[in-house]
Amino acid sequence: MLSSQLQTAATALMEGRLDEADRLFRRILRAHSELFDALHALGIIAFQQGHPQRAMGFYERALRQNPGLSQLHNNRANALLALGRTEEALDARNAALALNPHDAILHLSRGNTLMLLDRHAEARGDFARAIARDPSLLLAWQNKAATETRLGLYADALATCDQFIARQPQAPDGGPVAHELVMAHWNAAAICLAMGDYERGWREYEWRWMDPPFRSKHRSMPTPPWRGEPIAGRTILLHAEQGYGDTLQFCRYAPMVHAGGARVVLSAPAPLLPLLQTLDGVAALIDSDDDLPPFDAHCPLISLPLAFGTRVETIPARTPYLAADAARVAAWQGIIGPRTRPRIGLAWSGSEPSNTAISRSAPLSALSALIRPGYEYVAVQKDVRPEDAETAGRLGIRLLSEHLADFADTAALMTLLDLTISIDTACAHLAGALGRPVWLLLHHVAEWRWLRHRDDSPWYPSARLFRQRAPLDWAELAERAGISLDVYFAARSR
Repeated sequence: MLSSQLQTAATALMEGRLDEADRLFRRILRAHSELFDALHALGIIAFQQGHPQRAMGFYERALRQNPGLSQLHNNRANALLALGRTEEALDARNAALALNPHDAILHLSRGNTLMLLDRHAEARGDFARAIARDPSLLLAWQNKAATETRLGLYADALATCDQFIARQPQAPDGGPVAHELVMAHWNAAAICLAMGDYERGWREYEWRWMDPPFRSKHRSMPTPPWRGEPIAGRTILLHAEQGYGDTLQFCRYAPMVHAGGARVVLSAPAPLLPLLQTLDGVAALIDSDDDLPPFDAHCPLISLPLAFGTRVETIPARTPYLAADAARVAAWQGIIGPRTRPRIGLAWSGSEPSNTAISRSAPLSALSALIRPGYEYVAVQKDVRPEDAETAGRLGIRLLSEHLADFADTAALMTLLDLTISIDTACAHLAGALGRPVWLLLHHVAEWRWLRHRDDSPWYPSARLFRQRAPLDWAELAERAGISLDVYFAARSR
């Protein structure tokens, strides 16, 4: 009887009928209060239903019945992670591996947990062991490359991507491409671009369009993409595809397309449109959310470097290519008043969701060492979290959010600043595009566009780069940049 009941409940669980499985296993548990199979299953069900605390209760009871099951320890680790108890989750992963040291999935799981703790060298070892035991584990390859990138081992990371790519069967012409294969190519693109290998990097970056989840408003077009062929006398649509910063960085190519004889239509997010009116060579600007006009060819903005065969030494770096509106500058002069000391703009977090947000955002309090006597500080970002607003008040940073309607306002404000200091946000790109002095505070492993081991940027001649010496150590970075402030302004005053 019990065996039949367990089989029926287990079938419901395997088929995803969670409510039914929960009811059936609870009925069994009422008759057999400490039955291991029922306790373990109810923990799994509770976790899948989004109740990790309830799952923990069942897992703890199940462990008292059978502490020697590695999968139970691993499931408990998943619940601990969901509760934010990462160190305890690692202990549970270790317990699982002690029981079953040859299980590839357990090595993958522990590697993932170590990544969350920024213990990337150890995580890399676990991913390597997972791959050795089961080369078909796609996530192990991907995460091994990710840890190698975070460790600065770019050549190793690229080799890992290439090994994974070489193992994948080729999709039939027109057939679907596995998401994991797309990610491997996209990761290879980021690595190549960070290393300055633009020849391969831009080609690999085109793989983003093979992945359905890729975020873009213009995935399907009625005309062919432009790849750099002669286009004189034709209308081309250039369209933004990712964030504000990407649009600001790569809109510089629009005048080059126009110089080839094309009529250029640029589609971009509404907050950028007033500013982009100052971009040369654009015949028409349209909101990304509006219907598209007729055109002969199209090109996403971040595909333009590939179309022009851009290499590091041929980046079109002439700035400014955007400008502030004179009327807005005058209005902003009235808002912020006369300058009595060096005026510095600050941006410490972006407004766009990103899977790299942890490396492109910091609490304002972590940058307090930037605030030094003798300077005036104003926030150039529009969105300010409540806790940051409190910190700004304490540090004497002026918040001007109510006056920042769009990027044209930010551009006008920046022209009245002596320097902008920004984490990797759209504000940094805006200052660079305006040709204004800008310092970037970069994560220990910065995004590909800032290359490696450089304190300047071939994309923005007015930029100076400051890089973390240890992951997420914003405080030391702010202290170093703060000291440089005094040197910078002392040199300017001579």
